[in-house]
Amino acid sequence: MIRDFGALSRAAFKIILPLLILALGFGAFQLLASMREPPQRVSTSYVGPLVEAIAAPLQQVQVVVEGQGTVRPDAQIDLVPQVSGIVVWKDADFKPGGTFAKGALLFRIDPRDYELAVQQAEVQVAQARYQLDLAREEAAIAAAEWQRLRAEEAPTDLVLRQPQLRAAEASLQGAEARLAEARLRLDRTKVYAPFAGRVRTARVDVGQHLNAGQAIAQLYSIEKAEIVVPVPDDDLGWFTLPLPINTAEATASNAGAVYDLSAEGGARAFAFSREGARAVVSGAFAGRRHQWSGRVVRTEGELDPQSRMVRLVVEVVAPYGGMADGIPPLTVGMFVDVAIAGRTVAGVRVLPRTALRQGDRVWTVGRDGVLSIRPVQVVRALEDEVLAYIDLTPEERVIVSQLSGVTDGMQVRLADSNLGGQP
Repeated sequence: MIRDFGALSRAAFKIILPLLILALGFGAFQLLASMREPPQRVSTSYVGPLVEAIAAPLQQVQVVVEGQGTVRPDAQIDLVPQVSGIVVWKDADFKPGGTFAKGALLFRIDPRDYELAVQQAEVQVAQARYQLDLAREEAAIAAAEWQRLRAEEAPTDLVLRQPQLRAAEASLQGAEARLAEARLRLDRTKVYAPFAGRVRTARVDVGQHLNAGQAIAQLYSIEKAEIVVPVPDDDLGWFTLPLPINTAEATASNAGAVYDLSAEGGARAFAFSREGARAVVSGAFAGRRHQWSGRVVRTEGELDPQSRMVRLVVEVVAPYGGMADGIPPLTVGMFVDVAIAGRTVAGVRVLPRTALRQGDRVWTVGRDGVLSIRPVQVVRALEDEVLAYIDLTPEERVIVSQLSGVTDGMQVRLADSNLGGQP
């Protein structure tokens, strides 16, 4: 019986001890909870999304119209001899790729046949001159005889031998013309270069017989080079074009805000002038980039009705002229970039394209962090930038970040909190 009481006591202790521990723990939790202070409530306001903004100061920008084209000669001809004969001499450089100066002797045709023709023509001139002198003397004798015998009557032309005199004069003129023709044909046995240039193709050698009117070579000029640059029709208003005709320039100033400040002699407001806009031609030669100075000289005959592109002709004078100073030549067939100096625009702001929103608007932010939606007048859109007129205060910046759900007057945060003034 005593053994059963001990077992019951041990079982009761196992049950009471956990309950006692739980009660002590709960009491300690209640004591700590009663000693805790409630957290302070802090009110926060919404400050808007984080944005990146840039300063857009007023600037004076010169517009540059860019394009590309291939270099071509300003003059190219097929060389055609005007007389027939055998080639007896040719210049050593008269071959494909050779160069020559203006007036240089390229080749010579055997002149002996033509020299003989000149001698024969000279004989004919001498004979005709003799016949003319004889006719003049006979006419003088006839006039004297008539005066002596019949002074009271007027002689006829036939009596005075005037028809014979006129026939002799005509014969002399014909003989002199044949002599001039023979000399001209003799001169044409020597073929000279009409300009400074290069030989593209040549099919001439000593001993070869040439026929008059047969194209035997192709030459092109190196005095000037041309680049045909297609540009959009809208770009024509940004630079000075040469006058297509001899028209007096107007004196009234342009009412617009765009002026040509790069022209010689100060500001000009004309779209046309006696000289076109300057241009910089750049291309690769021998693995390096080089530049040459040029000028817009004309536009080609018509506007492309499909692409609306105008083909400008940019001229470079003396494309081979700087070789002595180490400047490479602007060779025919080279693909080049052309930058045409356009007009200067004052009072515009240069913005990245990402800053321009739909409907030609921009988002601006001031010192107070309030977003404003401003309309802009786009002057010119470039590849990565736009030139635009925008009414901004000195402390405002233009937002370039992309946001959704933008409203006028919303609050934003600047990534760079220091707005400052515009430079």
